[in-house]
Amino acid sequence: MAAGWLLVFSLTLFQSLVMNHSSEGPFPSATTIKLWVDKMQEDLVTLARTASGVDQLAAIYLKNRDLYTVEANNPRQLVEIAARDIEKLLSNRSKALVRLAKEAEKYQASHQWRDEFGNNDIIYYNAKDDQNDPEKNDTDSGSQRIRPVFEEDPVFRRQTSYQHAAVHIPTDIYEGSTIVLNELNWTAALDDVFKRNREEDPTLLWQVFGSATGLARYYPASPWVDKSRTPNKIDLYDVRRRPWYIQGAASPKDMLILVDASGSVSGLTLKLIRTSVIEMLETLSDDDFVNVVSFNSNAQNVSCFNHLVQANVRNKKKLKEAVYKISAKGITDYKKGFSYAFEQLLNHSVSRANCNKIIMLFTDGGEERAQEIFHKYNEDKKVRVFTFSVGQHNYDKGPIQWMACENKGYYYEIPSIGAIRINTQ
Repeated sequence: MAAGWLLVFSLTLFQSLVMNHSSEGPFPSATTIKLWVDKMQEDLVTLARTASGVDQLAAIYLKNRDLYTVEANNPRQLVEIAARDIEKLLSNRSKALVRLAKEAEKYQASHQWRDEFGNNDIIYYNAKDDQNDPEKNDTDSGSQRIRPVFEEDPVFRRQTSYQHAAVHIPTDIYEGSTIVLNELNWTAALDDVFKRNREEDPTLLWQVFGSATGLARYYPASPWVDKSRTPNKIDLYDVRRRPWYIQGAASPKDMLILVDASGSVSGLTLKLIRTSVIEMLETLSDDDFVNVVSFNSNAQNVSCFNHLVQANVRNKKKLKEAVYKISAKGITDYKKGFSYAFEQLLNHSVSRANCNKIIMLFTDGGEERAQEIFHKYNEDKKVRVFTFSVGQHNYDKGPIQWMACENKGYYYEIPSIGAIRINTQ
């Protein structure tokens, strides 16, 4: 508002000055312009002092001089104190992290795998349980849920409990599966480590442990979603998709995603391939480089990128948009596809991660093994090949299984939409 009045005042003042000196002709002299500027400066300063209340503020300051003291600061000393405080803070955080990592490694190494669990063998708090629904606390197969007593925390500004840790399991992971129950079993010991870290450093906020199964255990415990505020919110969180997890769990990589776009993948299989590729792109971080290539009887880039690009948000968005436009036609020629992929992946004239090199093949299967291509480009096995058999079909899986095993990779099957996230981690 003050800026608006200032502009109006300035224009009005300028107009009045022009009118007062209009007798000099269409081009005022330098002396006249100097008078205008001086007058505008004087009036603008007066307006600014009045609007800002600077004089009143100075008067209050002088009136209350007995309530404060003025001391000179040593800038170098202030910087040194701030640097020491920051160093201490980071050191405490690092110690807590190292302790948690070492204890997790120790507990995991000493854990004895179990195929069956009793109803009371595993007790934990599921962060997605509705606190207002008592049926959610029922005993599940091999585990029993608890209900912490929450209190409003002024630091987190939400309901928390420092007596327990909470567990988050992705929506598409069955929490009663044997692998998840074993994860729940051995990670329960981390609760004491969380508490010890907080005792030594009360300024610690969230402490989180993320597992390759998708299980996340965090402290202090707090409901994952406030059902009273967002009753219909769908939980799509997966700790394995978080940038900090990706960067910590995997080294930088150059990834070429090779998509079978022949006529045999039309329909549901193509939809599954598109979704799988998009999920695969989500697992990449800014440290990675990627491109997507489709092939049938010929190979081509799906987007405007003709080489590997950094897997940042913008580039991944471009690739996702292009993946949705892939159409199925023609016949499958693995030789053309892999030749194009290797040429692009081994091109050292562009920026890249220069670490792990990977080709991800999404196809419905085929008879060809493209042995001569692997012999030509990958005899030293520096490029790993992972193959994904997508859709429900009766094609021979032997050739694509051979491709993965022969090139230090793995073979996966994605028969339905539910298997995508599990197999593209």
